[in-house]
Amino acid sequence: MQSIAHALNSHHREKQEYCPDHGQYTAIYTWLGDRWVGGGCPHCLDAKRQRQRREDMEQRRQQRTQTMIRLAGIPGRYQDASFEAFDAEADAAVRVREACRRYAETFPERLQNGTNLILSGGVGTGKTHLGCAIARYVIAAHQRQARYATVSDAVRQVRRTYDRTSEQTEQDVFDWLAGLPLLVLDEVGAQTGSEHERMVLFEIFNRRYSDMRPTVVISNLGCQDLTQILGERVIDRLLEDGTALAFTWASYRSGKR
Repeated sequence: MQSIAHALNSHHREKQEYCPDHGQYTAIYTWLGDRWVGGGCPHCLDAKRQRQRREDMEQRRQQRTQTMIRLAGIPGRYQDASFEAFDAEADAAVRVREACRRYAETFPERLQNGTNLILSGGVGTGKTHLGCAIARYVIAAHQRQARYATVSDAVRQVRRTYDRTSEQTEQDVFDWLAGLPLLVLDEVGAQTGSEHERMVLFEIFNRRYSDMRPTVVISNLGCQDLTQILGERVIDRLLEDGTALAFTWASYRSGKR
């Protein structure tokens, strides 16, 4: 036993060293191969390990964010949509932008309460931009999956399940759409108004309402016209503890012609 202890001790040395940041400390050196290694300040080494852990966590967070944004279905035109990039010239536009920002910043509370948001107004007023900015913020800041889709997208996904070669069922699609932490549904009211489309919309809104999942609804129609399209029951559920924001200013697109 003494020979083993002697062999171990002969490969380790302790020496008093000085660290400019932490002062005097006992350095431990180990004989490795043909030289002594180690001897670093334990406080500095611990700080380095913590810094590396933080960097690794941040890298994993960025990778998760990139993956979720890639799966979010955000159109190419709005891949970089943000609140800062929103061109708010009118006072009303500033108020709407800040309301959307608050919705995104407080999303964990919205998710807990199932709070919805309706963005309605004329074409070219920035509704889709702000809807995508909300989705991107929710993903990046809160690490929650968000999905942008038009009504046509949702209807097509459901219809694909009717093909005999489809690996998904209609129920699978509705489960997925209902389960997303945030769904940004665009072009509501622009559809043809068929019975099947109304059924798809009702199922989506009804399931998300029951599961308390927030939905951002984007439409060129006002609330009164939306009520005629979706029905009072759906509108009441969307606005239960929810907010409707009206985009009342002129189209940005017409001003750039």
